[in-house]
Amino acid sequence: MFKSKGFSLMEILIALGLVGILVAVLSPNLAKMLPDKKKAMFIKAYTRTEIAVANMRNHSEMYVDLYDPDNGSFKRYGLSNTEAPSGMLAANANSYSGDTKFINYFSQELGGTISGSNVVTNDGITYGVEFSSCGTSRSCTAAEIAVSILDKDKNAENIGNIKILNDATVQCGDDLCKEYMLDRFNMKQDRSKLGKKEE
Repeated sequence: MFKSKGFSLMEILIALGLVGILVAVLSPNLAKMLPDKKKAMFIKAYTRTEIAVANMRNHSEMYVDLYDPDNGSFKRYGLSNTEAPSGMLAANANSYSGDTKFINYFSQELGGTISGSNVVTNDGITYGVEFSSCGTSRSCTAAEIAVSILDKDKNAENIGNIKILNDATVQCGDDLCKEYMLDRFNMKQDRSKLGKKEE
């Protein structure tokens, strides 16, 4: 007589029940292991900003400092310098000066496009640039950048602010940035800690 080697209906139901219990137990823990998209995008934007600003400041023609030995101070210094570049860059068709100098060169460094006072990159990050010609102080704020991404409803959502000093130092501009940057290599973000001060 032929004997079936398959599973009985009862065995299949028991196996499905066990799988259901495992999914119910593990699913809350799986969500904690997934990376926080907002934190990952902000850290990417922060790192790209650091690189772009360093490249701009260290360029031999883009931001040239002018020292006045008679007064013992700078006439022109840092990223708040709105003068046209010097040298071969000045002869380039893409030479910028004035209050739009920073955003134009920043956009070029990021490979983005300018829309008003925003730089939009292909990865969906928008950098809202607010430039300030703050003079020749090293520690004055030359630009503030509001980083935003599109949420699930396609609305712009601010995920943190970055402050750029005249000497090209990049700092956090708000508490959310500071929270993200406490551990910039851990992409898992505990949202319950946000807004709480360190003890």
